[in-house]
Amino acid sequence: MKVYAITDVGKIRPINEDSYYLPREGERFCAVADGMGGHNAGEVASALAVETFAECMRSSGKISASALREAVERANAEVFREASLDESKSGMGTTFTALGEESGVAHIAHVGDSRAYLIRNGAIMRVTMDHTLVEELVLRGVITPREARVHPKRNYITRALGTGDRVEVDLVQIGIRPGDVYLLCSDGLSNHVDEREMLSITLSNDAWERKMQRLVRIALDAGGPDNITAMYVTFEEEHR
Repeated sequence: MKVYAITDVGKIRPINEDSYYLPREGERFCAVADGMGGHNAGEVASALAVETFAECMRSSGKISASALREAVERANAEVFREASLDESKSGMGTTFTALGEESGVAHIAHVGDSRAYLIRNGAIMRVTMDHTLVEELVLRGVITPREARVHPKRNYITRALGTGDRVEVDLVQIGIRPGDVYLLCSDGLSNHVDEREMLSITLSNDAWERKMQRLVRIALDAGGPDNITAMYVTFEEEHR
């Protein structure tokens, strides 16, 4: 498992409230978080969530659905506690999408509207569901996916870490096949780079770092109104 990541503040926001975690030597987990809240609270929330998640995973020493869920729940508790202790951070929260690999299985834990995509056999598939108002409207058939992209309430998040003392964590397990690539990203990327562009760039012959730069450039050329984070997770060494 190899992980590559890039983040950019964008063209509008004064600070970058996105955070991510790259695995240390021997680790097989990673995460992307997109903070929200007044002042610098979003930045605090995402960084605290990522740090707490990683500490919990290291303490657990195992990769499983239950281990990821426990680590995300612990991260939620820490962000909520911090927000409760400091009035300036009241209401802060963060999205959270994490991936861990064990015995040929990718385990994904997810809260919010950051996303995980799987690129396999020349196709791309989103494997997480946005916890947003517009996603609920799409699922109910009230609006189309195309309409959701420009809906005035498209950024209304219905589930995030730190906004309550408990959180429901979506869990996904997918068996890894040769050539699988996962793309984790904040909505600063997915709101401006469509799946066809993601797929084309991912399948190109560029180095992984160059691919991420190309993804970010598309989001910036679209105005870069939000922070932008992209992370590739590959399993090249397992299938040589």
